[in-house]
Amino acid sequence: MVLVRVQCPYDGCEGMGEFETDPESEVVARERGHVELTKFQKVGKQLLSGAIVKEEHLRCPADDHHRFTVLVEL
Repeated sequence: MVLVRVQCPYDGCEGMGEFETDPESEVVARERGHVELTKFQKVGKQLLSGAIVKEEHLRCPADDHHRFTVLVEL
């Protein structure tokens, strides 16, 4: 497992959310708020290709009200 840092998607925010994942994985999308896998706007291509994906729900350390979700392709 490796620690991955992802920039908060809120405009003007410099906070970086962190989560652990497999070293071979890749962040393919990020959205504001708590987003379920089926609601992601940029997922179509990954889901149609049969890629294995998971969602990570993060909280920005710079602003506690900034919660976001990243989609990770394994």
